[in-house]
Formats: sequence, structure tokens, C-alpha cells
Amino acid sequence: MALARSAEDAGWDGLFLWDHMLAGPGVAIADPWVTMAAIATATTRLRFGALVTPLPRRRPWVLSRQIATLDRLSAGRLVVGIGTGDDGWSEFSSFGEPADPVVRGEVLDEALELVQGLLAGDAVHHQGQHFVVNTEALLPRPVQTPLPIWGACRWPHRRPVARAAKLQGCFPIFPVDGPPPPPEPSDIATIRRMLADHGARPDIDLIVRCALSLEEAASVNDTVSALEDAGVTWILEGFGPGQPPAPVVEAIVGDGPPTKAR
Repeated sequence: MALARSAEDAGWDGLFLWDHMLAGPGVAIADPWVTMAAIATATTRLRFGALVTPLPRRRPWVLSRQIATLDRLSAGRLVVGIGTGDDGWSEFSSFGEPADPVVRGEVLDEALELVQGLLAGDAVHHQGQHFVVNTEALLPRPVQTPLPIWGACRWPHRRPVARAAKLQGCFPIFPVDGPPPPPEPSDIATIRRMLADHGARPDIDLIVRCALSLEEAASVNDTVSALEDAGVTWILEGFGPGQPPAPVVEAIVGDGPPTKAR
């Protein structure tokens, strides 16, 4: 809660958490949805969410209840990030859940359809490959209509970009080791074109994660401007599980965004 207040006071626009069951050996993890409830009550302006929640390990109807409740608790500040998840830390296989990426992709698509229907306040009657749902509308609905859903995609995979084009945001993840550098503007421009080709709304958000705090101060404005020109709407300061140490994260957050030129 203290970090969320510090972020809001320092001028950040959003605070986004990882959504994992496991991480590296010895790394402690808090439940992000309980944590986000604390963020909602500790702040008044900050947008927040989990980037990203793996839908294949969540029950869509339970998650829909949590989403609507949290959006109302925060007066409409929640962003929902969705993706297939990853078994790199054995987060699926450790619990006997399907780890095959093709199966996870199928479950994601089916679960996403259910979540969208349930959040819309509609009766849902669905018999699919992975879920069977017959229910009247789940109430109350979220404050936001539509509630922003950002779809993650591991670049350069194309299918997740097509999925994200039907949502309110696209969150491309670029494979790197260590603190993420800014992505190439040419890759961002390509993703933006692909989103348009798949029928995305012109105002769809395009979100990237990079360690701007490690950039030379003189180059930060140029980096941000180049990404903005390529189509980025949100730049997230990138922190990994346990890295950097908490005091460093607190100092970076307390200093505020390195630039407001988004």
C-alpha cells in the first residue's frame, strides 16, 4: 500500500503487478488480486492491474466476479491483463494443469469469451471444449464499459496479436534476459500495423515494458518520443521478481516518472 501511495504521489499513472504462482527458488509471492484490493483502497487516481493473468489456470466465472468487484471498489480504475501464462517455473505442471502451449491457447480463447460475456452482464449459455456454463447475468457489472482488457503476446508470435486486436490493449513481450531494454520502434510500428490489419480500434492501447531507469538521463526523452511516434501509449518501468531489490524499486518509484512526455 505504501508503494502504491508513493507512486500516486510521485506522478505515476499506473501500477501493474505480476500474476504468478511460482517464481525462482526462494522468491516469496503475494497474491496479486488481494494486493490489488489494497492498492484500490490506498489510492484515488492510479490505474492498476495484473500483467498478466494466465486465464488457463483461472475459472472464468470466479475471475469475472473478482474483476467486477475490484473495478467497483476502485471506482473504475482496473485494467485486466490476460495471456496464456508460461510453465517456465512449472506453474502449470507443478499442480497437474495442462502445460502444453497449444492447449493453453485454446483454453485462453474460450475463457476470454466467457469473461467478456459475464462482465457484460449477460446471461451466458456455453458448452465448449473446456468449459460448460449456464447462468443468468452475474451482477453487479464493472463500472467501466467496456472494462479495458490488455492481451499479452510474445513477439514475434502473430496469433496473440490477432487476439489482442479484439481487445482494448496489446502488451507485446520481447524475449530478453535481465532488465528489458526499450524495444525497437520498428517492431512497435509493425505490431501497430498488424493490429490495424486485424481490425483493432484506432485508439487501442499499445503497452511496452522496459527499464527506463537504466537509460542515460539525456536519452530518455528521445527513447520515449521514438516509442510514442511508433504507436506506444503506455511505457512501464520494468522490474523482475526480486530484481532490483525492494529499496531500489522504492527509490525509483519515489523519484517519479523519468519523463511525462507520453
